[in-house]
Amino acid sequence: MIKTKSFVKSPTFCLVVAYYCSAAFLSAQEPVLPQALVPGMPFHSDGPRGFLKPSKSIRPPASDTSAITAPSIVQAPTAETRLRRLVVVSGTMTPEAIREAILACGQSRTPVTMLGGVNAPAPVLTDLAGLFGSTVTEDTQKKVLETVRKGMGESSKPLKRAEIVGWLPTEGVMAVAVYPES
Repeated sequence: MIKTKSFVKSPTFCLVVAYYCSAAFLSAQEPVLPQALVPGMPFHSDGPRGFLKPSKSIRPPASDTSAITAPSIVQAPTAETRLRRLVVVSGTMTPEAIREAILACGQSRTPVTMLGGVNAPAPVLTDLAGLFGSTVTEDTQKKVLETVRKGMGESSKPLKRAEIVGWLPTEGVMAVAVYPES
């Protein structure tokens, strides 16, 4: 009898008994979660035996398509616009295709994009790199056009002209169309 009393009084025994009692108490306090229905068992929405029908439906807010507008493409930039990206397109592309190219390049991180079969040699890209980040003025625009015209005019199809066809001032994207001599 003395051995049993000393065993019950041991701190380890007391901790083990307390642990199991608290675990049993906590498991009794957990709410009953709905159980999945077993095949062949009818669905009951009137009681806690099955899944309950929700009292409210949460719907996403109605999207307002008029609030999402495409950035405007302008012919002349504002005074604080900085040149960040350049799009060089072929003058034979349609205005809609040029507009799509300008908008697409506004989302990209590529500084110079060539579209419509236009290719620029590496020296042209090097010369253009010095103009990026500068505030756009008429002088900057002329430098860009001269660099494109001179650098790309040495190919098999000499350039007749190069002109600025649009700006996306919020993104700093300038679009230049090049017209090969026919």
